[in-house]
Amino acid sequence: MEKSRIEFIARHYRRGAFDSRRAWLRLGIASPIAWWRRGKVAAAVAAGAILTASAAILCYEGLHTQPEAPEQQQTAAPAPSPLKAVKAIDFTDAMLPAVLREIRSTYGVEIHNVPENAASYRLTLHYEGNAADLVATINEILGTEMTVSEP
Repeated sequence: MEKSRIEFIARHYRRGAFDSRRAWLRLGIASPIAWWRRGKVAAAVAAGAILTASAAILCYEGLHTQPEAPEQQQTAAPAPSPLKAVKAIDFTDAMLPAVLREIRSTYGVEIHNVPENAASYRLTLHYEGNAADLVATINEILGTEMTVSEP
């Protein structure tokens, strides 16, 4: 019995007949590795969409909060803090030092704890919000620990 099985296999064996990559192609399905790569791209796009949606929600909540009841005595309103100013800013494949210069000039803030290898980071980002939230978002994306303060 065992000998007949071996003879059968020897007669019908073809080189590469049991190659999984060819099997996927014969079935008309891209290899699982290609699916995995597409999954990474989809995950990156989803992460970008989530960050953008989070920024939009935070901005929306900041713009649409109900003011507290006014006090009896009106006082002069203090000058708005640059950290709370809501502005739009765009970057396309920009190096981190250029991004930080743009944030400083747009929002009028100081940025601290800039990484030594800042030139090795690149960003593509559209953001509407305040400087503190923008730098916090950049910290999340790049894994940095930068902080923002008023000048």
